[in-house]
Amino acid sequence: MTGFKARLYACFALVYLVWGSSFLVGRIGVTDLPPLLFTSLRSLIAGVLLLGLALYRGNRLPDSRHEWRQIFFFALVLIAFSSGSATFALKYIASNEVALLNASMALWIAGLGTLGPKGQKLSVPSLLGLALGFVGVALLVWPAEMRLTPHVGWQLLVLAAAAVWASGTIVYRNSALQLGPIAFNAMIMLVGGVMLGAVGIATGELPDWHWEWRGMSAILFLAVFASAITYTAFTWLMKNARTDRVATFAYVNPAIATVLGWIVLGETLTPQQLLGMLIVLGGVVLVTMPHRYF
Repeated sequence: MTGFKARLYACFALVYLVWGSSFLVGRIGVTDLPPLLFTSLRSLIAGVLLLGLALYRGNRLPDSRHEWRQIFFFALVLIAFSSGSATFALKYIASNEVALLNASMALWIAGLGTLGPKGQKLSVPSLLGLALGFVGVALLVWPAEMRLTPHVGWQLLVLAAAAVWASGTIVYRNSALQLGPIAFNAMIMLVGGVMLGAVGIATGELPDWHWEWRGMSAILFLAVFASAITYTAFTWLMKNARTDRVATFAYVNPAIATVLGWIVLGETLTPQQLLGMLIVLGGVVLVTMPHRYF
């Protein structure tokens, strides 16, 4: 095996296994620690690590008021609201449900990606995938016996977080921000981490914080492996591997998260949710696969 192939396989393994297991680790972490402060510390540690990497590579940092306004906007949308909401929901719903609902990001991105000056027209298979995907999402959140419960509310929050994250991604794609991806993510994680910490303190989470080894291990895993290391591997894949192959993480990761949630935490899905899972993943496959395969 050549050095390039070994690196390629190692990067794919990181993206699949580390990101696929991050929902399980997050669920364990917020069981022991308050969710907003948990997400804040994770983002701050990851931001410091990525900032160090950006400086090591000589990447440019924000140097104008306009760029800082954009950083604050993306930190609010991508980190404070999207990541914060999804992590907060992990305290109340199973990690496999959060992972499957997060798979809708690929559907939101495909649909919203038709908008703006860089919008791309969807193919017939992609349109079919969008329709299937949202049918599957509806099955995942459809309340038993037609009764709305707090559980459904947390599921809808995860969906909203996924939609907002996808919207922020499209806005970033259409923006003229000249920062490199590592420097950009370092700054939004640092700023977003401060925002989450401020909200956590303001809402009374600080008295519930304690330095507990399991929760701190979860923070370090998510900050070091899921954010700093695996994100670097992902950006390398985006430059060195076929885009359609990289896009497979959108349906591989939820599948891994579902299996891990079942093995480690004993999480299960109802028959209706299992059907919804299969339909969602099938829809994401249709959206992310290259058109020439159809």
